[in-house]
Parts: sequence; structure tokens; C-alpha cells
Amino acid sequence: MSFAQPTPTLPKPWNDALAKLADEVAAAVSPTGVKLVVENVSSLDAVHVGAISEALTEQLRRHSFTFPATNSTAAQSALPLQLTLSESATEYAWVLEVSKDSADTTSVPAMIVSVSKSAFTEAEPGEQSLSLEKRFVWRQRERFLDFALSTDSSSGQSLLLVLDTKRLEIYKASGSGWQLLRSTPIPQMAALPRDSEGTISPKERKIWFKGFECVGDPDLTGAVQCKISPPSHNLVTRVKIPGLPNSLGTLVYGECRGETLSAYTGEGDWTQTDSIQGYLISFNPVSAVAVGDAIQVRGPVISLQAERDVSAVRVVIRNLKTGEYEAYIVTAACSN
Repeated sequence: MSFAQPTPTLPKPWNDALAKLADEVAAAVSPTGVKLVVENVSSLDAVHVGAISEALTEQLRRHSFTFPATNSTAAQSALPLQLTLSESATEYAWVLEVSKDSADTTSVPAMIVSVSKSAFTEAEPGEQSLSLEKRFVWRQRERFLDFALSTDSSSGQSLLLVLDTKRLEIYKASGSGWQLLRSTPIPQMAALPRDSEGTISPKERKIWFKGFECVGDPDLTGAVQCKISPPSHNLVTRVKIPGLPNSLGTLVYGECRGETLSAYTGEGDWTQTDSIQGYLISFNPVSAVAVGDAIQVRGPVISLQAERDVSAVRVVIRNLKTGEYEAYIVTAACSN
């Protein structure tokens, strides 16, 4: 399931710092129309960058500054403000500058605030915190779309199912590894693109691709039959973030602090290593807060799928060092 990233609730020290910036702007410049541009040179993700921009905008509005529509006449004379988000090892540093090209503002100095990074991830005393743990499952040279750990309903044998665009490979447990049991061809309903997506669910005995689904019985261990089908909510798609690379996200089974769990990748491209960050999501009002440390992986995440009835996600990455594709189970745990 894909989930559009909502605006997170910022920690109080962050809001206090943004209020201070707005106060300094109001002390230096008379209320007028302004245009805010945000440049992020820190490790903050796009969701939090957007939240910081919105929070500063609201603080400036409280000082009677206005934000003319982009294509309006008033926007042409709006005062440009640039907020630069940077960081050190322990702090985020935010610098707000009035454009040097603006008339009568050359004497306005840059305004700087800093906030501790600990405010970003630490829970309050006594609150529950979210932690992630990854477990390696499988690797192979050829690309695969998804995988699943299952149990043969007749023999009770542990199984590993690995899905690519043309076949479903079924492995049985053998010592500390896996041994190929059978390979089941996937009837092609249509030519799949190179960046195709697919997912499997042994409990439902189904495989989903974009545009069609396949059913196998029993437990996807026998032959499968496919039919054309509308797009499935089971497929996770990349979240589009204007101006920045894409991120993968999914809701995760379970709750922590009474809020819904979710997991999101980083925002790098296919040439960079990646990460998986846990978020807590509330819906009244809608907000998302990153909690705990991110899990680092050795290449870009190409698939992120939620497990059923378990607080975990299935992750497929491409290891940039070896060129192989690897499968991991990442489990989310909520604890005091």
C-alpha cells in the first residue's frame, strides 16, 4: 500500500527557532508581501523540509507578512527571503537572508538559529519509541521484484518464494540456506516494462503486477493462472516529491503511542546507498513524525512491501558494491 507523506508535527524547539526567525524579520523589515525560497543542504528529508517551510510561513503571517500568488502582479514586487537549511554533526543550522538584490535591504544581516538534532528523534521520558531491525534473507545476481517467507500447508516445510517478471522460484529450507524446489512460469498477460513492479501474498495465493494478477493453489506452490485486473492497492509506488528524487513508503501493521506505523526510504537516486526510516502517523489532524534511527542499506531500495499481520516490511535492494539484489525483513518494534 502506498501512502502519500503527510506534513509532520515539528518538535517544539524547531517551532521556537522558526518563531525567532520570524520575529527577527519583523524587527528588520516592515510587513509586506514576501516570497520564501528554501534551499536544503542538510540531511533532512523532503517531508520535514516542507513542514519547516510551512511553519515559517505561518509565523511570518502572524507578523502581517503576506504571500502573493506566484503569477500575480503583487508577486513581482514581493520581498525575496531565502532560508538555507544546513547542519553540523550535532545541530541543524538555519539561515534566513533577505535577497541582496532587493532595494533598501542591504543593511539587513543574515538571521541564524540552530537546533539540536536530538530533538528530531528522541522520545519524551516515559514515552514509547520505535526501533527498526533488519534481517538478511536472500541474494542473487538477477533482479527480482518481491519475496516472501511461507510454510507449505501440507508438509509444514519452510519456504522462500522469489518473484521476477517471468517466474516464481520456490526454495525449501536446507541447513542454514535455501535449495531450489521448483520454478513456476508466470503466464505473460502483457509486456512488462524494465521498471515493473510486482508483489506476492502466499496467504491469499496471489501475485500482482501492474495490469494483471495471478492465482496459484495451494500456497502458490503449484501452477498459476493469470488474468487482466485493475491496478492493485497491494503494489507500492514511488511517492512523487516535486524538485527532489523519489521515496518509497508504506503503512506498517501495528501501532506505537496509539499512532500508525509507516516506513519510508531515503531520497537518493539509483547510484546511492539508501536508508529506511520509521514514522509515526496520526490522522486527526494528519501528521507524521520520524522516530528512532534509520536503517542503512548498501544500495538503493527497489521494493518496499508491508508484511501482513506483522510489524515488518519486505525490502529488496541492489547492492552497489557487489551488483547483486538482496532481500531483507525489517521489523519495527515499539518499546519504552
